[in-house]
Amino acid sequence: MEQTTVNGVELAYDVEGEGTPMLFVHGAIWADFLRPLAAQPALSGLRRIRYHRRGIGDSSGPAGGFHDQVADAVALLDRLEVDSAHLVGHSEGAMIVMEVAAAHPERVRSMALLEPLPPFAWVAASDFADVLGTIGPLMEAMAGRYQAGDVIGAYDALFTPQGLDWRSAAGAAGPGAVRQGIEDATTWFEHEAPALAEWSFRPEQAAAIACPVLSWGAQPAEPLPLASRAFLHELFPRCEDVDLEGGDHFSVATDPAAVAEPIAAFVSRHSAPAVLT
Repeated sequence: MEQTTVNGVELAYDVEGEGTPMLFVHGAIWADFLRPLAAQPALSGLRRIRYHRRGIGDSSGPAGGFHDQVADAVALLDRLEVDSAHLVGHSEGAMIVMEVAAAHPERVRSMALLEPLPPFAWVAASDFADVLGTIGPLMEAMAGRYQAGDVIGAYDALFTPQGLDWRSAAGAAGPGAVRQGIEDATTWFEHEAPALAEWSFRPEQAAAIACPVLSWGAQPAEPLPLASRAFLHELFPRCEDVDLEGGDHFSVATDPAAVAEPIAAFVSRHSAPAVLT
């Protein structure tokens, strides 16, 4: 990957292909989870930009909050002379994509949101409040393992009860992904996880966004994906939905072709330039 300095950190990034730009924003822990997705033939007609967020993978720290993440994404687009791009975000990356679109709507042609985590405060006040009773103990178990120095055990405590095979997904992301996730644990546990717990996204932020929105989901009948979908529809009533039958949260790495095809179709339907505000 190439390196560029933005906002005082070194960002590692990769650009592949020609055409309309598409920026991929990965989620927590594993910097290369979207590498298989970006490489799919269905997206080959696009200029695909993938980067490691600050403090993760080959990008330097310090770790930052959502404001820093937005600034980094926009600065990278500036450095690459990209006026506007289709944005694809997975998990925490989808939350960052929403923040980018709210702060800089003129830079975003469309958003493909792959299972963002809804704000905990929103969940608590919604019909999905019971989700917190499931996720809370998993987060506590994960934190306990991490504080005991057992990073692998911490990931097991969070993902295994949800039926998610993080080892297989990290392996599919590429060589060294398992090791990278262990080395970057501090960024997640001590910086990003607390920020996620406090994250909110207000209706007035959503009102600034005029671009098309895609909500991708797997296991759509499960409580947390249901909450994510309901949250997005509350913010974006015209949001388009696509579900991967038999998939899961890590299908972006383990079944990237099935994830890429509906994203490519969505982008093709909405290929007009971004709306300037």
